[in-house]
Amino acid sequence: MIELALTAQVLLWLILIGVFLACRQATIFHPLTVYFGFHGLVFVLRPLLVHEFGFDTNWHYMRFEPTDLVFVRTLAVSSVGLVTFFVACLGAGWTREELLPAALPRFSREERSAFVVTVLLLLPLIGYSIYATRNGQDGERINGVYILTTSTGYIYEAQHFILPLLCAGMVMTRFHWMNLLPSLAYVGYRTWFGWSRWTILLFLLMVTLSYCWYHRRRWIPVWSILVAMPVLVVFNLLGHNRDVLKAILSGEPVQVVRYDAGMTREEKLKKQLDTQDYANFDYLSYVVAVVPERTGAYSLGLQHLQLFTEPIPRILWRGKPIGPPIESPVNLGEFGNFTGLTVSLVGDGWISGGWVGLVVTLTLAGLGLGWAHRWFRANLGNRCGALIYLAGIAMTPQLYRDGGGVSIAKFLLFTVTPILLWISINWCLGRRLVPLLSVPLAPAARVRFLTPGGGSAGGHGPIPR
Repeated sequence: MIELALTAQVLLWLILIGVFLACRQATIFHPLTVYFGFHGLVFVLRPLLVHEFGFDTNWHYMRFEPTDLVFVRTLAVSSVGLVTFFVACLGAGWTREELLPAALPRFSREERSAFVVTVLLLLPLIGYSIYATRNGQDGERINGVYILTTSTGYIYEAQHFILPLLCAGMVMTRFHWMNLLPSLAYVGYRTWFGWSRWTILLFLLMVTLSYCWYHRRRWIPVWSILVAMPVLVVFNLLGHNRDVLKAILSGEPVQVVRYDAGMTREEKLKKQLDTQDYANFDYLSYVVAVVPERTGAYSLGLQHLQLFTEPIPRILWRGKPIGPPIESPVNLGEFGNFTGLTVSLVGDGWISGGWVGLVVTLTLAGLGLGWAHRWFRANLGNRCGALIYLAGIAMTPQLYRDGGGVSIAKFLLFTVTPILLWISINWCLGRRLVPLLSVPLAPAARVRFLTPGGGSAGGHGPIPR
């Protein structure tokens, strides 16, 4: 039964990709492109490896092992989510417009000045954020959640402003080779810091998307694939040892995962690949198994109420609840160890209301992202608007992995805020049309505009007094 379900899972994924390509809607900018990559990795490849090689690291961590029925149901849940998201996103994001010929966007002097002001305003926050994360902040861990007690996450995480600023700077300077210096410095710092290693991959994705938009390319260039290879190696090394670069720079011996000489080739491959980096299928199996059979209820979307309380800094609201203001009836940690794991967008929908919640959640996500894609394709020349969209698309892997809620909202906050601030400062520095006089016109009144020389500039009839 599992083999048949796995075969159907692969075929469905390939068929939908074929339909996507046949519709001539497929580009690197479409939200479906990223989702197909995510789904293929965590819901197609991962279950194949779990079944064929007996991956069980995450089962042991969660203190849970799915039955064959749960395994197959998890595949069905992920497939229904894929089809729902595909239909909603493709329909809402449909566009007949082709990408424009190469037309390099030019930035005005006001826009460049506004960008410099934006960088200068954010640099102190970025610098303090780096200092704070390096030296640590007072806090405590409650129910698996680390809570800051003497500072606020808005300042603590401000260093993520660097990511969109670097991408905007690359576009503004026409991807000059000198951009390599700050980019390497950023990747080097993230590697040295060790934690939040996902930011390295998201940075590469945002840079690639910005490059393709700037040069009006439908698909990624070869250089991005070449760059991705060492980035993935670094990502994997950090997964095994967060302090690998610190150890190298300090001359300390680097702890390397060693394999016993008696291990077979399959056992070595299993130890290398059976990690938490792409194990959302494993986590979804746990979610499907306990909700609602063991929880006795669905959350009905109560977990999303945290979006209303999370913006208030805890330093200003000492009694702010940990999690949503109304406690959800679903507590995944009650039936196993789910600390530090993610439910995925599909799992978020299942927790909210089973099959109905799954369809509603994936439909809303597909419609929202599809509409954003259609706006982007119709406004390719809108530089700041396009950068906001590209920043959002670069963050969608977090949405697909973590689910819709506080996590993606935080990522979007730190990636979109610098661009919005840039737009605001540019508006203040640029030329603005300010209404000085308004004249009410009678119904059916006709207006004639006069040139400075007294001639008519079009229109008929006298100007009403």
